[in-house]
Amino acid sequence: MKKKHALLTAAVGALGMAGGGVAHAQQSTAPVAVPPPPPPSVTTAWVGGSETREEDRRFHVNGRFQYDVADTQADHCSATGFQNSSPLTATPCLDGVRSYARRAFIGADGRLTNNWRYNVKFDISFGNVSGSNVQVKADDFYLEYAAQDWSLIIGNNNAVSPMEDRDSSLNIPFNERSFLISASGVGKKPGIDFITNGGNWSWGVSLQSNDGLEVNNSAANGTQSWFAATRFTWAPFYEQTPDGVELLHLGLYGRYRDNGDGAGNAINGLLNYNPGALSTKSSNNAQVGAFDRDTFWDAEAAFQWNAFGADAEYGQLDSHDSPLNATQIHNATATGYYLDVFWSPTGESRRYNASDGSFGAISPRRTLGSDGGIGHIMLSARYEDLDLTASGFRKSATDGGNANELTAYTLGVTWVPVSHVKFQLNYSHTKVNYADTTSDELSAVAGVQPNQDNNINAVTFRTQFDW
Repeated sequence: MKKKHALLTAAVGALGMAGGGVAHAQQSTAPVAVPPPPPPSVTTAWVGGSETREEDRRFHVNGRFQYDVADTQADHCSATGFQNSSPLTATPCLDGVRSYARRAFIGADGRLTNNWRYNVKFDISFGNVSGSNVQVKADDFYLEYAAQDWSLIIGNNNAVSPMEDRDSSLNIPFNERSFLISASGVGKKPGIDFITNGGNWSWGVSLQSNDGLEVNNSAANGTQSWFAATRFTWAPFYEQTPDGVELLHLGLYGRYRDNGDGAGNAINGLLNYNPGALSTKSSNNAQVGAFDRDTFWDAEAAFQWNAFGADAEYGQLDSHDSPLNATQIHNATATGYYLDVFWSPTGESRRYNASDGSFGAISPRRTLGSDGGIGHIMLSARYEDLDLTASGFRKSATDGGNANELTAYTLGVTWVPVSHVKFQLNYSHTKVNYADTTSDELSAVAGVQPNQDNNINAVTFRTQFDW
């Protein structure tokens, strides 16, 4: 009994002490100091360049530089084959080797939150064939709201564009884009775009100005040049395996373009088709058209089976003659296509972006100097054709003018010793066939065509890095 009593006494004493402690705590009025929250953690990550990260925010300085060396040889340097007009003399076209900056961009991209993103990039042009002026203009210049499976983009962009234009110039298999894409007038323009996507498909629509951000116009010029476009892509099968990418990509693009009305119809000249040369140091002399509106549709396909790949596009441009200029005599249709095949003996596949149906950079499996690696190597070949011979592109029923058909083949070797660095060698042969005519209007020499068929051979070597 004494032992039980002692235990009871100890228990009552413990409760009393606890009660006293509680009572004392309740009577205390001293403020309790709350420690300040720790500052947000700021880190950096390497994504081709240094990226600053703080909570959801990102800031990354981006850029690229492409430096080319070109050896270009052509039968003629002008469409007529003549350099002087009085009297006409067939001055030979001088061949030569030139080195030049092909592209230089600098900018920044990132995000303000997980949803609000931005991209600002300046294009620094160091001149062209005939000059040495330096010009800075907008490239990417947009704000994006990105939800889980859709995006809204406002600003200068090419989010809704055919496959080869959507692929960055950093990542296409050749130094220059195809005649079809360069002539069609697609590219980065100001406007608003909506894109949605699933696991293996994407769909986008856009309403954009055909005038660049640098165009200075006013309300007195009337309605500006504009276009509406849509693109749908689908990958019936797409799988990433240890051996690479297995993929079939299909796509369809459509665009309606209008040059506006009033004085705005001619503020920057009427619309035309100007296929870019495969060496920018020699013009194709193949521009046609002076029209006020057109429609363009383009079908695209790409195939990748580990180290082997192929892609192709076919497009048609239907133009409407403008009453403001006599270069076209009526409506006309142009068609074009290209076919690429490529193979990587080092085994890499192109990276596919299912969210917008485009292809990205290739990362070497083993970089130069790592475990005896040599980086990524790719061998490529292309054949292309652009038919601009429609009678509507002629100045009269008997005058061919610049109506022509371009065909070309290109062979290429690409070496990526380490990610974000690329060396690319291309050989191309371009044949320009002008519409058959015996008019003497341009040449002023009896029996001589106004334009002379041309052959252009070019070897271009590119050194490229980006960050």
